[in-house]
Amino acid sequence: MTFFDRKYYPFVLLFLVVLISRIPFLFAGYGIEEDSWAIALSTYLTKTTGIVEPSRLPGHPVHEFPLVWTWNLGHVWFNFLSAFFSATGALFFALILKHFKFKHYFIAALAFAFIPVYYVSSTYTIDFVWTEAFVLISLYLLLRQQLIAAGLFLGLAVGCRITSGAMLLPFMIIIWQQGNWKQNIIPLLKLGIPMGIVGIASFIPIMLQFGAGFFMYYDQFPYPSIPKFIYKLTFGVFGFVGIAAIFWAKLWILKNRKSNMQGQLFEQGIDRKVIIASYVVLILYFISYLRLPQKAGYMMPILPFTILLFGYYLDSKRFNLIAFAFIVSPFVCSINLTDKIRGAEYSRFALKATVSGQEVFFDIFSGPIFSDYSKRKQKLKYTDAVIESVRGTAKKTVVIAGWWYNEIETKMLTRKRNKLVRYEAYIDEATIRKYMNEGYRITYLPEQNKYNDLMYKMQVTDSLAVPFE
Repeated sequence: MTFFDRKYYPFVLLFLVVLISRIPFLFAGYGIEEDSWAIALSTYLTKTTGIVEPSRLPGHPVHEFPLVWTWNLGHVWFNFLSAFFSATGALFFALILKHFKFKHYFIAALAFAFIPVYYVSSTYTIDFVWTEAFVLISLYLLLRQQLIAAGLFLGLAVGCRITSGAMLLPFMIIIWQQGNWKQNIIPLLKLGIPMGIVGIASFIPIMLQFGAGFFMYYDQFPYPSIPKFIYKLTFGVFGFVGIAAIFWAKLWILKNRKSNMQGQLFEQGIDRKVIIASYVVLILYFISYLRLPQKAGYMMPILPFTILLFGYYLDSKRFNLIAFAFIVSPFVCSINLTDKIRGAEYSRFALKATVSGQEVFFDIFSGPIFSDYSKRKQKLKYTDAVIESVRGTAKKTVVIAGWWYNEIETKMLTRKRNKLVRYEAYIDEATIRKYMNEGYRITYLPEQNKYNDLMYKMQVTDSLAVPFE
């Protein structure tokens, strides 16, 4: 057999379709997220100073260290790597379904690749799709009984995003054999020890830099409102069309729960342990999301297992319909902010409403991938305007930039600085007063007065600073 055997054609086609579909969206900077620009900034600092500078603790070393080595290739290269790993993840999900002898493995893997949160995250610089790819490679190797290799790749996933360690529990459920502990301890050790070694080793440079304090995170943003919480958990993950399809499919499953259709799309059935493990993944990552529900991307680990569960409960016709809905979802029915600075573009047919104090739109003629890309361009435009407005100022100025800080500082790496202008992420009252005593005018970018006070649990920014103009 050679790689060019016909049996490989669907997998090569899947990989290419997924990869090529990302290319048009790789060019608007490092991404919409503050963390994306933090990665760009921290990898530059690590490269130029030789001192490990993680973008945020506890760190994402397996994702960031390779970017350090190739920093000078710029945002298109960083974004392309995300696209590449997204195609790799889709490929290995297809291989997993093929291993289970699932009848519709190609369209299922394609549906996974186009779920909005996965698609969008694969077009900019972030660790989500890298992590997911390593997890799926690990699962495939686990199913092939290559437990040491599976542990190594799960360790790489942990090195990308430390919460991937939670996957050890469902993986153990899958390999568990009936009998006593002695029959299971060796397989568990073969999986767990390599994962631990690779995972711990990847964090050693950060541990040496920060000590035991590396294992932490902080978040100055308040717990989101109920509408935002629900949006990010639902529409933010699957899109409007995807959520509508999930709702319809669950109703059908509940209506037909007493039928004997379960598992019919698997030609030789599927081990019940895999179904249990899939539910465990959903529960674990939902609990994790409840703790810090700031990003839809935190729910990405559930995506392949959600599709697998629908494949278990649905018949061919209905499974293909929900898969088609996932594929269409990133291209239509966008729900997003209208804000002119950090909102998305929308058509004249869009419907608008105010939710949690922010104006949002629903546009059937746009989709999450287009909204994300237009938001990225809007933010690029605004940061350029901020930089340009103070480029020639003769006044000593401090700009409290907040969530704009990383993007501005990354852009300033290749631009001439005005020595009279200081950009700060957030600063406490003592620092504000120190700057004022030195003759600086303190300004803040839109909304950052609120978050500057939240960061330091104070209420002074409005009285000591003025809006940036």
